Amino acid sequence: MTERHVTVERQGRVGLVFLDRPDRRNSYTPLMALQLQEALVAFDADPDVSVVVVSGRGAHFGVGADLDMNWRDEKTHGVETLTEPEKAPWNLSTPIIAAINGDAIGVSLTWAMQADIRVVADSARLAFSFNRVGILPDRGSTWLLPRLAGFGVAMDLLLTGRTIDGVEFERRGLATHIAAPRDVLGVAVELAADMAERCAPVSMTATKRLMYEFLESTDRVAAYNRERRVLTWIRSCGETAGHRGFKEKRAPDWGTTKHTRVPAELR
Repeated sequence: MTERHVTVERQGRVGLVFLDRPDRRNSYTPLMALQLQEALVAFDADPDVSVVVVSGRGAHFGVGADLDMNWRDEKTHGVETLTEPEKAPWNLSTPIIAAINGDAIGVSLTWAMQADIRVVADSARLAFSFNRVGILPDRGSTWLLPRLAGFGVAMDLLLTGRTIDGVEFERRGLATHIAAPRDVLGVAVELAADMAERCAPVSMTATKRLMYEFLESTDRVAAYNRERRVLTWIRSCGETAGHRGFKEKRAPDWGTTKHTRVPAELR
């Protein structure tokens, strides 16, 4: 039987993924990387899962790479290289929430930055610690962090590798929700469940895809027009039932799934 470094659960339409090595403070391994990717891809393929929450089992989210591994061996890197970019978190159709329930260091933190929304524990210790151990910040953090927090903040956190707490992490715009450690998972699941119930699957997927696409776009008019074309198409998908639910203050009955695809001519 394959050792499990990642485990999964379901709560209604919310998929739960746990980094599950609490005895090792959820330190990161190649097997964890592979199983995390497999779990996200599997939930993404499930039309009954609307939102995914990723958290750490126990007191930590993850304290970075397991230092007992031989990370100089290229064979240990596995899915660290984007040989299948369509499986990257930002390319999946399902919104992903990182519930950072405790300390998140190094690669554990740069993975959390790939989620779409982050909930952080106020007392969590967080550090992009790479330069302090003689390696480069990873998982696209040199591209993403300046876009999330601004160039100056990103330079500070990535160059110094200093440790900050959840309060500063949220204040810097790197998380949008903050809670006591014991409440982080509950806040994330409540948020996910509300999204799953109240938000149209096809529009959440389209919003996520356009947001990431436009991070690299400098043509505002083209972005505006593309957004408008996709909006017009979504209006044709029969989501007026959802509008009625909104007006009647009840759960909407959506007619789409996250796998309802935008026609090729609108992409």
